[in-house]
Formats: sequence, C-alpha cells, structure tokens
Amino acid sequence: MKNLLTTAAVLAFLAGTSAAFAQTTQTTTTDTPDSTTQTTVTKSSDGDYTEYRKTVTSTHHYHAGVWTAPSGVTVHHYSLGDRLPSGLLVTNYELTNYGNYDLVAPPHGTVWVRVGSDAFLVRNDDGEIIQADYGMFD
Repeated sequence: MKNLLTTAAVLAFLAGTSAAFAQTTQTTTTDTPDSTTQTTVTKSSDGDYTEYRKTVTSTHHYHAGVWTAPSGVTVHHYSLGDRLPSGLLVTNYELTNYGNYDLVAPPHGTVWVRVGSDAFLVRNDDGEIIQADYGMFD
C-alpha cells in the first residue's frame, strides 16, 4: 500500500512538472478610439521575444520607393510565426533605418525586413516573423 501511495505521489509530481513546462499563449486585440489602428499582442510563456510579438496596422504611411520581389519568391500575406523565404532575408530588403519609420530597435538576433507595403521583425536564424506592421509603405 505504501509503495502504491509513493508511486501515485511521484506520478502526480511529474504531471505537475510537465504542466509547468507547457507553453501558453494569450492574445489581446485593441483598437484606437478612432478605429484607424489595431494592435494585436500575442504573449507566450516561452519568453522568446515575447515583448515584441504583436501585429500593428499602421496609420502612418511612408514613401520608400517601389518594392520588387526577388525572382522565384511569391509574396503573400504573412502572419506572426510564419517564416519568410530566404530570398527576402538578404540585405536588399532589410530596413536598417528602422528609426525613420518609428519601428523599435531590433533586439539581438533579429532584423526588420520590408515585404511590399509591410514591415516584419524577423529572426536572423530562421526568418520567423516576430512582429508585423501592416500597411506601412505606399
């Protein structure tokens, strides 16, 4: 009987431990009073760029010239967690002057990339989109 109780206690402890390592996600969407800007913030418990994970629909549009997709790349609507094709992860598409567009300084291991009229904060290692600012460019 004592062995049965000990085994049950160990299993209960292990179940609680695995639950502590589970990742949870919470999404919050807010509109400005005039409904021109919508911000969606997704927070996850993994701690990986959590404070940067959000989407913004820009109300200010910048004139940054014509944007042309690289050959062999089909551009579509990208979302948080998507990965940009490697053809877009080259310096030609990086927004090194992010401050001119009121974008936050990219944290270590990330870079801002322009794709059409949108700006994405992406991880350097795999191109995962951490933050999206839709409709920034004309």
